Amino acid sequence: MQLLLLKNAQGLKLFIVIIVIGLLSGCVKDHPFPSPGTGEPATVVYDWYKLAMRIQLHTSPAPIVVKNNRDYGYIGVGLYEAVRPGIKKSVSLSSVLYQMPSMPEPETNENYLWSASANAALASMFRQLLGSLTDANKASIDSLENAYNNRFKLNTSDAVITRSQAYGRSVATTIYNWSTTDNFNLSSAGYVLPVFPGSWVPTPPAHANPLGPFLKDSRPFLQSSLTAAIPPLPFPYSEDSSSEFYAAVKDVYEVAKALTPEQKAIANFWADVGGVGVGYPGPGHIISIITGVLEKKGAKLGQAAEIYARTGIAFKDAFFRVWKIKYQHNLLRPITYINQHIDSTWQSFLITPPYPEFTSGLAGVYTPVMRVLTREFGDIPVTDNTYIWNGSAPRQYASFTKLAEEAAISRLYGGIHYRFTQDLSLEIGKKFGDEIANINLVSPKY
Repeated sequence: MQLLLLKNAQGLKLFIVIIVIGLLSGCVKDHPFPSPGTGEPATVVYDWYKLAMRIQLHTSPAPIVVKNNRDYGYIGVGLYEAVRPGIKKSVSLSSVLYQMPSMPEPETNENYLWSASANAALASMFRQLLGSLTDANKASIDSLENAYNNRFKLNTSDAVITRSQAYGRSVATTIYNWSTTDNFNLSSAGYVLPVFPGSWVPTPPAHANPLGPFLKDSRPFLQSSLTAAIPPLPFPYSEDSSSEFYAAVKDVYEVAKALTPEQKAIANFWADVGGVGVGYPGPGHIISIITGVLEKKGAKLGQAAEIYARTGIAFKDAFFRVWKIKYQHNLLRPITYINQHIDSTWQSFLITPPYPEFTSGLAGVYTPVMRVLTREFGDIPVTDNTYIWNGSAPRQYASFTKLAEEAAISRLYGGIHYRFTQDLSLEIGKKFGDEIANINLVSPKY
């Protein structure tokens, strides 16, 4: 009996030792991958995107919105790839995106701090992809990168940090090199304006050449973007005062003549107008919304990286798809029609941009992004705090859908789009957002 008790006591001691070892192994400071999907915070990512917004707020001349969206698309994809090996069951976007090269792989059986990988990757991509960086901008990028590296050293070994940095930078380099091969071109050199009833012509006050007629020849992120359907106009162009088209133009004219202070505020808010130091060049405003939502939801590193990647796909391919449609239809802007057939002295509230009217770039990108957020979090209320720093009140929306609808209608208030264009752009953008949200980033082996 005593022998049996002794054996039981020894077994109990061994059990306790095993439990203690297990607990201690869970407390080591060097985190083996995978971890960020459930563990590491996303603060480092939010701080990088906020820094980029501050830099571009004061960049002169302001970045071209179409190219800026393209660049942030690559940044979002690169961020995801820099932390992806630490997200359980995940797959690389190189298996999803069109002609995307294979990504570097981390060393097996080695520890990584994925926040350090993200820090290094974002610092590298911002240096490479954000244009017109001043010496002060570069110093700010260096400062943020170093600040986080010093913070990481408080809890993580130098070997793990160095390994994680090297991985993040290798991903950033691969992404940047890939970006240089996409044939992105906003020039109109060699482009001949088509001439037909209702065709687009340069608009006042600058009468600038068209922007991006060859964008359709660039490489999108999604192969489906190459074959995406070109929606027809809802009704044919007409100068007959009894026609549907005339009524649509007259609607723009009548709305513009009776704009309320609130409608003017909405038009300005979504146009981010005011010049350098006043309004964010796109997609700064929408990135502010995305970041605010992720922070409020307490998204961890893995989830945040995936959302920035999916919305980044929307940034780049929305403009690819919209521009393909624009230059297929080459539809004239409201100001041209109104000046020629209704009121020769009329001016739009916002300055008309230099490219065809149908479909809408703003609605074309906001709608799929809001749809991606809806699919992730539900169609929940959202607060837009983008401009509270200048004393503007936050704007409250009952849902992501309502936010996208206000962004769309702002272009009617601005006098630069027809109502039917905005309605159809919302419809098209929602379907595109669902396509992005449906991209499966979980490995089929699980």
